[in-house]
Amino acid sequence: MMQHSESMIDIRSFFGTTVRPKIRNLGLILSLLLCVCMTSCRRAAEKAREQIRIEAVEAVEMRGFAGLDLVLRVRNDTGYKLKMEKVSFDLFLASKRVVGAALSEPVVIGRRSVGSHAMRWRVRVSDPFALHALLRRLGDNDLSEVAVSFAVKGRGGPKAINISRERVPLSEFLNTFGIDLHDLKNNFEQ
Repeated sequence: MMQHSESMIDIRSFFGTTVRPKIRNLGLILSLLLCVCMTSCRRAAEKAREQIRIEAVEAVEMRGFAGLDLVLRVRNDTGYKLKMEKVSFDLFLASKRVVGAALSEPVVIGRRSVGSHAMRWRVRVSDPFALHALLRRLGDNDLSEVAVSFAVKGRGGPKAINISRERVPLSEFLNTFGIDLHDLKNNFEQ
């Protein structure tokens, strides 16, 4: 086990026994980010929502304090292979950056396929106390003052994907895919 200095906070002891359900909420947000990665604009998002779907969250597992493994079953009914080369995002509570994540390795989703895709994310917590408040709000379905910034680079068939947005309200981010936090939680629990 890693040695902690006096100034470091042990997240597991800070959150106590409720850390697993709260980490699952972080997996929910990562799932949404993958959906954004596969679209390049709102109109394309509406079309892609019909052709590219996350059918299930199969597994979420923390890798120490700085990693997260996420396994999603994804359906790609488009005629194009999707490749996400670089994906990163930050979650904000009010004006404060709380947590961020970046995809460790590229993810490739074959054309006209349904399959499980494992993704490893590097996670960085900026403020453990604000993270606790953020996860509590998400658990209570309170999306006020929660925003997401993201950047995506990759390819969708012959087209390059290069998308970034700053501090999009989480409710607007979810509405892009025609879902709310409750729908996502239900999908995650299946």
